[in-house]
Amino acid sequence: MASTSRAVHPLVSLDYRVRVPAMVIVGLVLASYFATRPVGLFPWTAIAFTGLVWPQLALLAARLSPDSRAAELRNLLFDSLIIGAWTAAMRFSPMPGMMMITAIVAACLSIGGIPLAIRAGGAIGVGILFVGAFMGFLVDTQASVVTMILAGLGTFSFTAIFGYMSHVQTRLLRTAKKEVADQKKNIEEQYVLTERALQSALEASEEARRANQAKSAFLANMSHELRTPLHAILGYSEMLAEDVRAQGHGDLAPDLEKIQTAGRHLLGLINGVLDLSKIEAGKMGLHLETFDVASVVADAIVTARPLIEKNGNRLEVDCPPDIGVIREDATKVRQVLLNLLSNAGKFTEKGTVRLEVRREFDAAGNWVFFRVHDTGIGMTAEQVGRLFEAFEQADAGTAKKYGGPGLGLAISRKLCRLMGGDVHVESVPLRGSTFTVRLPGEIENVDGDATSVRVSTHTGVPLSRPAAAKTDAAPPRLLVIDDDPAVGDLMRRLFVREGWVVETASDGDEGLRIARTRRPDVVALDLVMPGRDGWSVLEAFRKDPGLAGTPVVVVTILDERDRAIAAGAAECLVKPIDHERLVSALARHRAGAVA
Repeated sequence: MASTSRAVHPLVSLDYRVRVPAMVIVGLVLASYFATRPVGLFPWTAIAFTGLVWPQLALLAARLSPDSRAAELRNLLFDSLIIGAWTAAMRFSPMPGMMMITAIVAACLSIGGIPLAIRAGGAIGVGILFVGAFMGFLVDTQASVVTMILAGLGTFSFTAIFGYMSHVQTRLLRTAKKEVADQKKNIEEQYVLTERALQSALEASEEARRANQAKSAFLANMSHELRTPLHAILGYSEMLAEDVRAQGHGDLAPDLEKIQTAGRHLLGLINGVLDLSKIEAGKMGLHLETFDVASVVADAIVTARPLIEKNGNRLEVDCPPDIGVIREDATKVRQVLLNLLSNAGKFTEKGTVRLEVRREFDAAGNWVFFRVHDTGIGMTAEQVGRLFEAFEQADAGTAKKYGGPGLGLAISRKLCRLMGGDVHVESVPLRGSTFTVRLPGEIENVDGDATSVRVSTHTGVPLSRPAAAKTDAAPPRLLVIDDDPAVGDLMRRLFVREGWVVETASDGDEGLRIARTRRPDVVALDLVMPGRDGWSVLEAFRKDPGLAGTPVVVVTILDERDRAIAAGAAECLVKPIDHERLVSALARHRAGAVA
């Protein structure tokens, strides 16, 4: 076992360097005094002990003591005891006695101040009394010339030693003061630099805040400006494609489908960038509602099936009809499913895409699992590692061949985590991939904006499906309130084909008049209109006793779902909207559709 060295107080080394020459001087003075007097062996042995042995024993005792400083103070008191004994032994010879007593008292004053000097005086007195008791308290005023010279040299030596030590201590003190002053100056300079850095950080933070506000405003404005023409482009191109096929001009349909594909691609880019911006800013809220899992899956399948079958794939769905309900944000669950299904279809050719839905229970509550499996190109472990990063594809070759901004999976994972769940992937190159979404069956809102949720451990949510829709004898009636004539025309043509009776109004006041006289089953309302905007129209619907029960579905450019639902809207859909999803949503919300 290695021995551990004990730290020795600096006072020990300092006193040792002073004690060695001092005791040598004392020994020489004693030797000169007793050289002219008949004495036995004992005095000479004591002189040798004092001048040569004692300094080494004092050093050893201090080093071996647990408290070296306290041991060294005891050594100084023993020094005083020795000086007192020799003062009496030399019969109080004035010059040698004064030299020794003055030296030891000065040493104790410099080391321990007045308290130690007083204790040293007591030790001197004990030494004098001890030796005087044996030798008598005789006074010898006669000393040899050599003794007097040595005593004078000793006094000078002690004075020089203590003067030099004081000089050293003063120089060290001045150096320490200079270092403290330099450190203070450095601290002040660092403080100034820190203040400047803090000010720069605050200014940078303010600039970042303004830049973020500008980015948000830019994205919102660009979203509005791009969505408005996109809504018309997608709607008219889809209807024209249906018309040219019906009229026997099928050779024109591929060109119209290319327009639709390009429009949907642009719409996906817009939606992806906006969603990612809102999530990263912590402003993506959840509209929590209890809904039937099977119905959301069916809606997602309607939209995803054409994308999957375009590459010659077969879509398989395994969703038990009694899967039950879930309390989540239905729109975001549908968005995640569409992202995963469309990705599976894009990276699979002439293969199989399978969606499995299961519910499991554990101590933390109940969970719903959505597994999307494909037999496509698969991925390596390295590719999987960066799969959920924004604007990332599996690799450069994949991005070049299949395209896409690389936002879908990144947004899907962020949305799943926002809803209290997560998404994981397993993949084998050339054999396919499996994406598993795990969402809690019940979540609780942590803050008022539903930007943070926690999993509920309650299992009181009913697992049965809602009652089936009623079958109305009369065709459903739709009222479209939108200042854009193209929107009214598109909605009329689309819903008439689906068996609806459609009324249109170009402003809010006209819409309210038509609603009071025609009593529509559901109202499609735009928020951005000149004059009376959609918010005030929605408020008027809710305050009118005759219209309060009429479902109002907001169909608008603005992404104001939470505000619209809070204001009394049955649903909020953001333009452009897939036709199948639009029809499904309005049919689901029309008056009397759900028991």
